[in-house]
Parts: sequence; structure tokens; C-alpha cells
Amino acid sequence: MAKQILQEGRQWYVLHTYSGYEEKVACNLKQRIESMNMEDKIFNILIPTEKK
Repeated sequence: MAKQILQEGRQWYVLHTYSGYEEKVACNLKQRIESMNMEDKIFNILIPTEKK
């Protein structure tokens, strides 16, 4: 897991997943964020995609 501290004091993390599981991982992360009441700490989940 890579971590980078930005000027605003926020931290960025990068997760690597198997191809084809990106949406499932994002959905699970969103559910976990809600269940742990961490919406004020985790603001966004980005999934890089490529058009073919």
C-alpha cells in the first residue's frame, strides 16, 4: 500500500486488485466506510479505467 501526504493534510492510499475485481473492491470499501462511520475521513474512491 502506497501513501502520500498532501498539502491539505489528507493522505492518499493506493490498493492493487486483480483485474475485474475493481468494482467489487470499491463497493466493499464504501460499505465498510459507512458501517464504521468514517465518511468524514474517507472522501472518495477512484477506479482508473481504460476504454478499449
